[in-house]
Amino acid sequence: MTIAQYVAVPANAAHDILSESSDDEGSCADHEVLKEEEEREKLLAGGNGLFGGKPGVKIGKKVRGARGKKKGVRDVVEMMGGKRLGMEEGGEFGLGADSDDEADSEEGEEVDLLREKEVFERKPRRPSVRRILLYTVSLLTFLLLLISASLSLSHRHHSRMVPLDITKDTRLSNGTHDFRPTTLLISLDGFRADFLDRGLSPALTAMANSGLSPRWLTPAFPSVTFPNHWTIATGLYPESHGIVGNTFWDPALKKEFFYTDPARSMQDEWWGGEPLWVTAERQGVKSAVHMWPGSEANDGWGLSYLDHFNGTESLSKKTTRILEWLDLPLPERPQFIAAYVPNVDSIGHKFGPNTTELDLTIREVDAMLTDLLDALDARNLTDLINIVVVSDHGMASTSRERLIYIDEIIDMSLIEHSDGWPLYGLRPYPNVNITALYKTLLAETLADQAKGKKHWDVYLRDENMPARWHFSNNNRIAPLWVVPEAGYAIVTREEYDVDASDKGKYEPAGLHGYDNLHPLMRAIFVAKGPAFRHLYGKGRSRALGLEKEEEEGGDVGIVVEEFGNWEVHRIVCESLGIGEAVGGTNATIKDFAFKAVSDWPVAEEEKGEEGGEIDTSTGTQARESITPTITATVPTSANEGVVSIQTIPADPNPQPNPELPEPGQEGTESPPVENSGEEEKKPEDMNPWEYAKWKAEKLRIALEKWWEGVWVGDD
Repeated sequence: MTIAQYVAVPANAAHDILSESSDDEGSCADHEVLKEEEEREKLLAGGNGLFGGKPGVKIGKKVRGARGKKKGVRDVVEMMGGKRLGMEEGGEFGLGADSDDEADSEEGEEVDLLREKEVFERKPRRPSVRRILLYTVSLLTFLLLLISASLSLSHRHHSRMVPLDITKDTRLSNGTHDFRPTTLLISLDGFRADFLDRGLSPALTAMANSGLSPRWLTPAFPSVTFPNHWTIATGLYPESHGIVGNTFWDPALKKEFFYTDPARSMQDEWWGGEPLWVTAERQGVKSAVHMWPGSEANDGWGLSYLDHFNGTESLSKKTTRILEWLDLPLPERPQFIAAYVPNVDSIGHKFGPNTTELDLTIREVDAMLTDLLDALDARNLTDLINIVVVSDHGMASTSRERLIYIDEIIDMSLIEHSDGWPLYGLRPYPNVNITALYKTLLAETLADQAKGKKHWDVYLRDENMPARWHFSNNNRIAPLWVVPEAGYAIVTREEYDVDASDKGKYEPAGLHGYDNLHPLMRAIFVAKGPAFRHLYGKGRSRALGLEKEEEEGGDVGIVVEEFGNWEVHRIVCESLGIGEAVGGTNATIKDFAFKAVSDWPVAEEEKGEEGGEIDTSTGTQARESITPTITATVPTSANEGVVSIQTIPADPNPQPNPELPEPGQEGTESPPVENSGEEEKKPEDMNPWEYAKWKAEKLRIALEKWWEGVWVGDD
């Protein structure tokens, strides 16, 4: 029976109807009401307590009271909250009766609908303070864990952009083996700086474009092999380490040094300074040297591994040898490896620098580097091994038309010893007036200058030797020097009695040994590896301090201002995490403090083909100097032939086309460039602790803004 039927009949009739149905339907109605009450309590007093029910009441708990007592509409309404469930004033759901006997299943359905409406329309209770605190603490804990992970990952990535805290005991892993800091130093003898621009050396060029390289590396004077390789190894100028040429006379020892004769050159009395392998071994770093000039002296210097010179050894054998050392077990494996590659120099001497023969050799040497780099990559060592590729000097073309016969200018019978080549060091007999010899040579060169064909200069070691050469403070340096322009050679008729009209092949077709600032003497320096990653990397600007960013997708190299090869010793030591040589070096760059440049200069090439005129200018491009940071004490040979300690001033600022002082004048040094003031530290310049604090502060600010937005949004 519906609610409408109850309303349509008289009150007494309704009573009769209810009475009649009470016997048949009473138990059913009571059961339905109790069932509804149970369901109601399940919702209102359930275990979750979301709507204010008593905590701890379980779903399915039975309603207290007599199961058989019938409930009317009013009881149900009162029990559920009266008017809060929708009762209107002056009426009770529109029903004219309030008797308990008038309840039936239809009323139960109506009440159930009203109860459900109340449940879904009630405003939820505001969370308690304890609950808010609980949620807040949980969220903060999660955020702190997230921040900690972010800092860890960020710092791990950032560690590639700051100087590594390297010690000789630092361990790196390639996934299967541990490696201590390892540096591979490779010398490509005679590889001129602009050879990189020929497009013949993709591996070396790729290293330069993705690593660290100066526009060129300045060799020491004289720009010949043995003095420069020993300068690279010791960090000293030739006047300081004593190897002042490929050939020279020592007046104290009464002996001649001749680089191709081990019997006359491999005794320890010639070799001053402390080479890299001794510096390393002294500090517990195993070293291996493959044919480096000077490494066979002094009974091998106590090296862990030493390969003697073999001019016929193939390039592939060199690669194999280096890899053999790197594949040794950790206790036996060298951390410093130096290897010498003479091919470019020997072919340049024989055929000249502008020939197809030399171009082919450049390709072959680059193929060797490609094989080596591929082998390192296959061993997962690309990011673990520091590779430094250098050369000792450049190369200039020469010919029979560029020979200067000194015996046609002075009487060579007055000369007891002559040193060097293509420049000439003259050591007259004791009773010869050296000043008179100098004036004779000077008058000749001035006469040539007046005719517009001057091709050489003359210097007295103790009077007007250019200070920037650092080539006077050693008695092994001859007192009188004739230095030709690039491409020319000082000879005697006895040595080279040739005529310009001769059609026979002339050798050497390529020479070096000239002014170390001449463009044709420029060498290379290319470095890549974990010790240098703070100076280059993915997305870094090609030059430090510039806003321009390179495209993403790999390591981006950095080009720095040129520097001298006497800096290499310190750079290698820093890459290995060891101290430098005992007694110091002539290095001025400290902690990789290079100066960046924005572009490469235009390379000055030789003019014409073999035998033609060449450009002998040193260039006019202004260059920033490397500010000296130390004054080193270095060994130098004394008159008695004993190595002593002497203070050597910092390297002056070299200028293009310097004015050569007249006899009696001293060379002047340019003042160092002053720092204009401290700049705000960039992330890449911070140490790990400073970077962590900087990163935490940025995250704290971001978190505060986010948290403020969350609470504002809730209001």
